[in-house]
Amino acid sequence: MKFTRRDFLKASILTGATVMVGNGFPILENLADAAKEEFMGPLPDIDVGGLIRPPGALPEKDFRAKCISCGVCVNVCHVMRYDAIAVAGFNPPSPPFNKGGMGGLFSKRGLSGILSFGTPYIKDMRDFPCALCMECPRHCPTGALQKVEKEKVKMGIALIDFNLCFGWNGDVCLSCSKACPMGAKVFDFYHGEWGNQPYINENCVGCGLCVKYCPLGGSAVKIVTKKQYEKIKVPYLNEFKGLLTMSNEERYNVVYGQNLPQIMARGRLVEREYR
Repeated sequence: MKFTRRDFLKASILTGATVMVGNGFPILENLADAAKEEFMGPLPDIDVGGLIRPPGALPEKDFRAKCISCGVCVNVCHVMRYDAIAVAGFNPPSPPFNKGGMGGLFSKRGLSGILSFGTPYIKDMRDFPCALCMECPRHCPTGALQKVEKEKVKMGIALIDFNLCFGWNGDVCLSCSKACPMGAKVFDFYHGEWGNQPYINENCVGCGLCVKYCPLGGSAVKIVTKKQYEKIKVPYLNEFKGLLTMSNEERYNVVYGQNLPQIMARGRLVEREYR
């Protein structure tokens, strides 16, 4: 990773800021949002691949070069009462299933964590998805967030965990598709004996509204960065195609022997009964 002069200055200044955290500065104490820990997230073997940036963000390297950590986007989001944007600490979390907090300077994220310090990202989407109001890019003073039509936003892409989704395990669920502001442009359905089997295509903008409105405890949807999606795209598509071509006997064993026990366990944890 190339370390520019600006990056060096930012890291030097912000390293000293860690002292303030211990002295009770509320702005720094709230740099990352604490996350829920009741459930393991969907698709636990797939990493988010970095921070999910606010809508209109430039490519990561250019975004960090232009972002001055002014916090305008955070304040605008708060004024709009969405509170979806937070500011990253040295060890930024990977939303939506993260353990918040500042983390350590010499964390496993290393230089990447230092360079992301003070930059905005979308918080836990189970509670705070992006509403795509597009006010944050409109008020960004540096152009780190660009004004684009919401249909052209590329925050990330949503992946359904086929092991946890009701629609892939003998039920019919439309919660994610109803919550999606893009609707039919993003969702494909493969109706069959084992459910309506929703699939989110590459038109997804990554806002996370599907994550919030998924009725499964802990959600059955995960948002990953576009870069990460390209890395895991082939095995994910292979799993999807494998389920569609699986025999009824094999599918029965997967649904009743493996998936439904997980789903029911989550239902008990949130005092929700799945019928």
